[in-house]
Parts: sequence; structure tokens; C-alpha cells
Amino acid sequence: MEKQPLLPKDTKKWSFKEWITSCVPSPAADINDDELSKMLVSESPLDRDPLPELPAPECVVSEMDAGEKLQRLRKLMKKHNISVYIIPSEDEHQSEYTAVADKRREYISGFKGSAGIAVVTVDDPETLSGEAALSTDGRYFLQAEKELDKKHWKLLKQGQVGYPSWQEFALELASKSKLSNVISVDPKLLSLSLGQYFSSTLRYRGVVFKPFIDHNLIDKVWGDEKPARPQDQAYVFTPQYAGESANEKILRVREVIKQKEASHLVITALDDIGWLFNLRADNSIPFSPFFFAYAIVTLKKVYLYAEDSLLESVEPYLHSIDTLTVKPYKAFYTDLATFRATIYDHSLRVILPAKSACNYALLSSLPLSVSRQTVIYDSIVTILKLIKNKTELFNAKIAQAKDSLAFIIFFAWLENELIHKQREVSEYEAAQKIFAIRSKLPHFRGLSYETISSTGPNAAIIHYAPTKEDNAIIDPTTPYLIDSGAHYLEGTTDITRTFKFGHEGITPEMKKFFTLVLKGHVAVATAKFPESPSAGTILDSFARQPLWNEDLDFNHGTGHGVGAFGNVHEGPLYIPLGGGEVNYFKEGAIVTDEPGYYVDGKFGFRVESELEIIASDPVKPYRGSNFLAFNYLTKVPLGLNLVDPDYLSAVEKRWINSYHKSIVADFGTKLLDLGEYRAYAWLQKETVPIV
Repeated sequence: MEKQPLLPKDTKKWSFKEWITSCVPSPAADINDDELSKMLVSESPLDRDPLPELPAPECVVSEMDAGEKLQRLRKLMKKHNISVYIIPSEDEHQSEYTAVADKRREYISGFKGSAGIAVVTVDDPETLSGEAALSTDGRYFLQAEKELDKKHWKLLKQGQVGYPSWQEFALELASKSKLSNVISVDPKLLSLSLGQYFSSTLRYRGVVFKPFIDHNLIDKVWGDEKPARPQDQAYVFTPQYAGESANEKILRVREVIKQKEASHLVITALDDIGWLFNLRADNSIPFSPFFFAYAIVTLKKVYLYAEDSLLESVEPYLHSIDTLTVKPYKAFYTDLATFRATIYDHSLRVILPAKSACNYALLSSLPLSVSRQTVIYDSIVTILKLIKNKTELFNAKIAQAKDSLAFIIFFAWLENELIHKQREVSEYEAAQKIFAIRSKLPHFRGLSYETISSTGPNAAIIHYAPTKEDNAIIDPTTPYLIDSGAHYLEGTTDITRTFKFGHEGITPEMKKFFTLVLKGHVAVATAKFPESPSAGTILDSFARQPLWNEDLDFNHGTGHGVGAFGNVHEGPLYIPLGGGEVNYFKEGAIVTDEPGYYVDGKFGFRVESELEIIASDPVKPYRGSNFLAFNYLTKVPLGLNLVDPDYLSAVEKRWINSYHKSIVADFGTKLLDLGEYRAYAWLQKETVPIV
């Protein structure tokens, strides 16, 4: 068999024009077992490429230790008569991923996880003694215990018996402080829902809630060490990928504003602004393709608030957006106050983001002429963005095909290194390798989050991410978990697989836990369910039931929405731990399916793929209610080495076998066309039918 070159001579990117958009079944290659065995240990041209450094998020760097930071903060708290100061993780746009300049909670606490809130108290103003606590959820317990300085910080484990909520912790210590009974926060960083909780609750607890909009105490402690926000150039995200022009989207938004009998829509979420104006930026915020901006839409005007330096390259494009006025980023809050100029306009009615996505300062920045009773809280753009159009869905399949290909080539490489070459490979090198493979793919724009590349006990740390300085050698006798996603112009991906390479070290316990997780994953993927607010809760129970049957569970959500070249965690669509009041499960949305199970100090298992929500049978609604199902987008083998067939039903086996057969049909011969013989052989091995 004559080998074909992997890469064309005139480009460093692979060409997918003939197959990536269709993924139609290809004729089976006539290759015998002996040839497959040789292919399995063959070399890929990518093996010779140097590995790039990972684009890890910038970490907060400070010469001060934890104790000195807290001492300086407490001096400022005493100066302003504050007994409890709250430090959220978010920026003023309520972003999940933040620029290093906005990592205030990380700066003061040392905890690098993306979710959590810090509380610092002054109990005695004379000695400046007090407590400092970090509250986070189950995904980050192990990480927080590792990163917090236990001499100065305590961990509040959310949802765990014996640990108070951070709200109760703050209330109790404020009521006992010898300094004052004042709780404070920067209101731009706190959600409106939490701010209103404090303002309404504290009055009955003898505690005062006093936000300081012009004084962020962490910034004062940070001082000259605090970096500036990056100012990366925005670029146009064309309708070829967006499926709709900015003018068309603005018209849709105005129709909703009219339906709600409102006059002004305030938009603060960065992904909403990027979606509405069809703009992206690659390096302003780690793992997020957006830039810092605000927007206000009225029935006749559109205002975009952003720094001129960000928009220089798209200035001609912005002129094509009807009724658009571009204003400085810092003018946003000033313009909110000018709403009072329309005090005699009785049609004035403002729509702010949903209370969980709206910062507390927005409402207080509106003039008193705007009646609080007339304000609507509704993230209009967020809801519109959630449902993908035909172009976005088509492109999502392309993005998934690209990333699935990267995973297949990656796993074939990793198994060859660990088992056949018996070479030591670190978690960090493995993360570098999948990044290097992706970087060869057309329209790759970067990672969508830090790659979780974890062996053995590190896989039990749900959001563990190796660094160049701190990582482990992959142990082939224990399971290896990789959770990694990417941004392409066609879409955003989020994929997790858990593999055990070779047979040495496999135990019945490993197989049991993994197969229970896989059963939950398949239960969600194959589900049919009514379109209702309870859909997320129903699906969550499907994912957990196999584990519940064995008195086991996992401490994170089962799924989340995914953006179209947007945020990898796109709310408000979740398969949740708790229920919901609004139905966000609609045809055209994309959601992940990611149950797991973790044994502290030993190993962890998780299987995650992206699913498109589709109509189950649109011609047969039940009593006016539609039923929904899923189209499985991700095409990566599930890891047969850890499967115990005795735990699988005949239906589950058929589904897994059919899924694996579809991967071979989509990618098998195409891998040969690309010259990826090792990946082809690995794919054949990993898709042998379960009996």
C-alpha cells in the first residue's frame, strides 16, 4: 500500500473540503489484522513536529504573601468602617472567564478555580484580626484545599453538611464584629439577585449592606502590581459562520422589545454583544472569543460602548450596521443616568439582564425617574442566541468532526507512546500534543478552556489542569481522563473521555464505576422527553440513576449549553442539580452530556459529548406538547477497555456498537486518505462490537 503525504506541500493546514462537511460513509478498506497491527505502531508525520507551549491563562503574580494582602485589606476595611468584605469571581459583565486584571478573588485568596467567592472579615479593629473564607462547589474542593493558604484561609464547601453558606458566614460575623455591622462589596461585581438578597435580608438581621461603587478595596491592595486589561483587536464574524447579519439580529431583538412594551434594552454580557454585532476577538479574555463592551438597543438606535483601540480594524464594518453609534466604554454608566432626560416620556421602560446575569450596580445607576416597578429583567439576546440557526448547526457538526478527528489522532499517539514505546509522557505533554494537533486544523482559534489532562488521583480533581511546573507522569496502569475543548470559526467544542491504555492494572472496580457512568451518559443521549421546564431535572436523574442504584453519585452538573464560536458554558441551558422555572430546552440548542464518578486519591471517570436538541416527532405532539430528543454530535470512541458488558443491557450495547460503527464510517477511510495509518488502526481496535 503506497503511503500518501499527510500534509499538502503548499500549506500547513489539512484540507477537509471533500469530506469534513459531509461525513458520509466510505467504502471499507480491505486491511487484514497483521497490517492493522503494523499500522498501530507506525509513525505519523505529526510525530516530528515540536510541541507548542500551552496557552494557559495568565496567573495573578504578586510579591505579597497571603497574610500581607489580608492585613492591607483589613486596614482599608477599618478605614471605611466595613466589618465584612465580599470578593466575587466575576467581572462587571458577570463573565465566567475573566482577564487577569479582573481576577480579584484569585489575587486575594490564591485559589485559581473559575467559580467561587471570598469573604474577609474584621472581628477586632484594634488587632485587625478576622477570618477569611473561600466558598466554592464540589468541582473545586480538592483544588481549593491544595491552593488555599490554610494559615489564613478556610474552605466553605457549598452544599455539604457542616459548612455554612458564604452568605450565612458573612451575616454571622458581621453581627458579631466589634468594628461595625456593615457588609460591603463592589456592586459591579455582584449579581443583582445576590445584591437584592442582602439588601432585603440584612435589615431583619441588624446588619447594614453598603456597597461601594467607586472603591474596590482589592484594587487598592493590588496597587501598581495590577495589570491593565488587554486590548485585542476585534474582527468580523461573517454570516458565512453566523448565519445572520447584525442588522437582521437587531431587528429580531427590537421585535422582542416591542412585544414586552419596552423602550430600552441594556446588554452587558460579552458573548451577547459579540453575537448581536457579529464580532469576535481572540486574546482579550483567556478561552473566550469576546472583548470588553456594553450595548444599549432602543427601538430607533443602537449604542455600542467599547474602546476605539479595539474597533479600529472593524470600523468600516460598523458603518454598515443601521442606526449604530459607537461610544467610549467608560461612558456606559454615565449614559444610564441620562435616561432621566426622558422623564416626561411615559413609554420609557427599561429591560435589564436577568437578575442572575445583571450586576447590582446597573439598577442603582438608573435615575430615580425610571420606576423600579417598570424595569423588566430578561436576557433577551441570551435566549435568542441559545437557539442556533441552520448555518450554526451545520457548522457545529463541522467543528465536532474536526475536534473528534483531533481526539482520535491524539489517543492513537498517546497509546503508542505509553504502551508500545513504553515512554514516559507527562500530563502536560499530552495536553500540548492535542493542542498541537488542533493547531493544524483549519479555522482553529484556540482552546475553549484549560485542558484537563489527568492521570490516576489527579482525575478525581474535577477541574484539575496540569502546568509545565506542576504535573504528573501518566501512569498506564490507571485510567487517564482528558477534558478539552476548542474554538473554531465553525463552532465551540467540549469533549471528555476516560481511557485505560493496556490491560495492566485494570480492576473490576474501575470497570464497574466507568460502566455506570457510561450507562448514565447513554441514558441521556438516547432520551425522549417533553419540552418543559422540568426537562433538565428529568435528564439529570437519567444520568445519575445507574450510580444511584449503587448508592453512588457525582458532585457537579450533568450538562450545559455550548455557544456557536462562543462561550463553552452557555447559559441559561443546563442539565442541573436542581430544577428550573423556565423551559430552555428547545429544538436547535446544543447541550453537553457529562456524568462522572470520582474516588478521591485514586481515579476519576467522566464521559462528555455535545448533543443537538431535535424534535422527537414533530408531527405527533402529545396534548399540544412537543417531545424532544438528541442528535449526538461528538464522534470519539467511548473507551471499551474499561467497559464491563455485564452491566450493560442489550439496548445499550446496540447503541454503543451502532455509535462506534458510525465513527468508523465517518472517519475510517478518510484517516487513510490523510496518511494517519496509526489512528486508523487504533480506531478499528477501539470500535470492536461489544457482545
